[in-house]
Amino acid sequence: MSNLLHICLYNLEPEASEELQGHISNLNFVRLTAEVSTPEDLAAVLENDDANVVFFHLDPNPAAVVEVIELVSTSYPGVALLAASHQTDPHSILEPMRAGCDQFVCEPIDSSDLAQVIGKLATKRLSGAIKSRCICVVSPSGGSGATSIACNLAMEIGKASERPCALVDADLQFGDCAMNFDCDPKYTLFDLAESVSRLDQSLIESTAVALPNNVSLLSRPKALDQEEIFTPDVMHRIVEQLTGAYENIVIDLPNELNHRSAAILRQADLVLVVCQLLVPNIRNTGRYVEALTRIGLPDDRVEVVLNRCDGRSGRVATKDVEAAINKAVYATIPNDFQFVARSIDFGRPIAALDERNPVRTAIRKIAGQILAKSGASGQAEPAKDERGFFGRLLTR
Repeated sequence: MSNLLHICLYNLEPEASEELQGHISNLNFVRLTAEVSTPEDLAAVLENDDANVVFFHLDPNPAAVVEVIELVSTSYPGVALLAASHQTDPHSILEPMRAGCDQFVCEPIDSSDLAQVIGKLATKRLSGAIKSRCICVVSPSGGSGATSIACNLAMEIGKASERPCALVDADLQFGDCAMNFDCDPKYTLFDLAESVSRLDQSLIESTAVALPNNVSLLSRPKALDQEEIFTPDVMHRIVEQLTGAYENIVIDLPNELNHRSAAILRQADLVLVVCQLLVPNIRNTGRYVEALTRIGLPDDRVEVVLNRCDGRSGRVATKDVEAAINKAVYATIPNDFQFVARSIDFGRPIAALDERNPVRTAIRKIAGQILAKSGASGQAEPAKDERGFFGRLLTR
């Protein structure tokens, strides 16, 4: 499950359904996954991990709904709970809160008030359970294979995590991510930038191109002059919203370090700086790593990946790179230039041509390292033996 909030509405009043659903649908990065009216149906939704928030409409029978709230709060402590009612006397508010509700909303519902409450729920109950990962891939020297690594890394992360992974082509003039998958997207990042003030989940989904192995591609603009709309603030806003919509985001950056790319890099959980075993590349890599430190990135967020390592002894070795950049190398990728070039020309990922190719194996290992560092899954499973009566409802 991504950072998108998935809400299940528990409602015993059919007449209120349309209005309640409307309020939920108007919220950014919130999706209504189900509306239920029985404890059994709610148990089924939570059992399938289809919701991380339950919105309880207390009317017209608050006492009955409070009993369900207490069962859910005990059996599913990782799920955030919200209650709403027309009854706003102290007793009516305190009862659901004592049963385990995190927040209470008075009816008629004010949209801004509901948005604020949902934001508090996300911060308090969900931030620790659902964590997005933003990985930037960049090379300070052109032709080092950073784009190919970014594309194949996104595919390996999407495949391993079994969740959508966003691949963002932030080389706004000459990005090649779409070519690596032999596609010509109808919509691009330019469409998001034009609508940045009303950016939401549905707009992102309609702009992204769904590719195999759970990759969602957001391509660079079609025209060269369309990059002018991308101010640092716009780039920051786009990445910020993507981290709310996807659990994993891989961003292919241009080799130029400017205010626009800095706005992206500051939001990264990991920056992979791609380097070849060539003296100019190594020097540029050292300068780039130093520059990232100066713009405020912690050292543990920046890693160096050596590409096209042929395994033969030469003038420059891995230890020489580490000495030059004063940093351990994060990963190495072997040299199979002809095969990778053919993969790019055909517009197919490396794994699609040869699953056992050493380059594919190395990139898959990097994906595994990234996912293992903070956990590949989103929300922890509740203990099977602690669900009590509520958990047994499904077996009745």
